[in-house]
Amino acid sequence: MPRLSKLSVMLVLLLALAATAHAAELVDRVVAVVNGKLITLFDLDTRVAELVQRTQGVAIKPGDPMYDDLRKQVLEGMITDLLIESEAARLKINVSETELDNQLEELKKKNNMNQQQFVAELAKEGMTFADFRKRMRQDNMKKRLLGYMVHRKVLVTDDEIRDYYEKNKGNISSTKSILGPKVSGNIGFIMVSNIKQAEEVRAKIDSGSITFADAAKKYSIGPGKDQGGDLGDVQAKDLAAPLRSALQAVPAGKVSAPVMLDGKAVLLTLRTPSGQTPAPKAAPAAPAGPSYESAKEQIQETLYKQKFDKLFQEYIDNLRSKAVVEVKL
Repeated sequence: MPRLSKLSVMLVLLLALAATAHAAELVDRVVAVVNGKLITLFDLDTRVAELVQRTQGVAIKPGDPMYDDLRKQVLEGMITDLLIESEAARLKINVSETELDNQLEELKKKNNMNQQQFVAELAKEGMTFADFRKRMRQDNMKKRLLGYMVHRKVLVTDDEIRDYYEKNKGNISSTKSILGPKVSGNIGFIMVSNIKQAEEVRAKIDSGSITFADAAKKYSIGPGKDQGGDLGDVQAKDLAAPLRSALQAVPAGKVSAPVMLDGKAVLLTLRTPSGQTPAPKAAPAAPAGPSYESAKEQIQETLYKQKFDKLFQEYIDNLRSKAVVEVKL
């Protein structure tokens, strides 16, 4: 082989190796440091991909405005996880495998399920058994940390339960989830295949021929479909900018103009303070919902979770203020 050709081949190989190294650096670059522990871009994108895979009919891709927002939210969650791990290690808090096994057995017994049925039910809710076990460990760790450091009990009174029931009884689902109570939020979400269909659905809701919740159950291919388009505890500030703008442009109870999201059309509504979109005049009366006694335990769990999460977030914010956290995303 002539000398020039050998040099050319070597140059090409060197360039290829350099490009590969650069690509690896981009994938594995550090996006956050928490008390000396690293979170890489690869770790973050893997977590985001797992989360997107569990969504109901929503495909979010890099480049979509919503993807960047989701990435930032997931990164915040990973930072919180590391803060919890560091604090648990400092306080020598541990959750044993035996404890988790016993809790899982109790949960299966409570729901009258064997292991196979339990795994199948988790799959319906977009979660693997390993994911659920990890979540249980994390929840236990949170409760123990809160007990160690906050020294305050989370109390839910009978008056609070009764007040919640009276305000939301028409919106309380009688269907229980093994993942725990779903917090009813104030954002309604419908996703359909295209703009034309979205306009048709919006017209039906505006005309009073169908409620937003019923339209979500009938037409939506997005998250919260079975809950009437309820996104749970998602707030307007958590939405991607285009969705947030569309929601802010309409009064509470009205339906937004369609917004395109990853090739699909989305309709949004902001529910009234009582937790429900006002029923149109022509719509049938809303169902009475479950009785107070049958809903009491579910409401107690929901209110407990809301209070616990608020208290724990205050604790995490305090931990973060004292930690060395550097975000490089």
